[in-house]
Amino acid sequence: MKAIRFLIVALLCLARPSAAHDLQYTVSSAQAVVVKLFYVDNTPFTFEGYEIFHAGEKLPYQVGRTDSQGRIAFLPDRAGDWRIKAISEDGHGLDFTLKSDAAAQVASPDKPAYERYSRIVVGIAVILGLFGFLSLYVREKKS
Repeated sequence: MKAIRFLIVALLCLARPSAAHDLQYTVSSAQAVVVKLFYVDNTPFTFEGYEIFHAGEKLPYQVGRTDSQGRIAFLPDRAGDWRIKAISEDGHGLDFTLKSDAAAQVASPDKPAYERYSRIVVGIAVILGLFGFLSLYVREKKS
């Protein structure tokens, strides 16, 4: 009986502690690229899914959801073009590319032409619409 107890105690002493479910963490401060997504009325694009791809790769570098302010933060691991796709469940979305170096310094992001010139186009459309409505009103008054 003493031999069995000794054997059990010896085996327990030799067993390594199991740390299979132990989770560790470190904290560091690093320069990140932060992208803020919002609608035209400045409402943030909150808690919507996004994917970030490095140029030419099929698997995403990062996948997640925007935060409560509509922000995406990521740490580029190398310089190059980064494609960001963010699409909500109702179909609103955005797909654009930005250039970054490995130190997370972003060159000017490429905005689509319609986004850069949309206010000008809308302004011209409103002016032409008002003149068209005014000319129809004057033409109707003459007849």
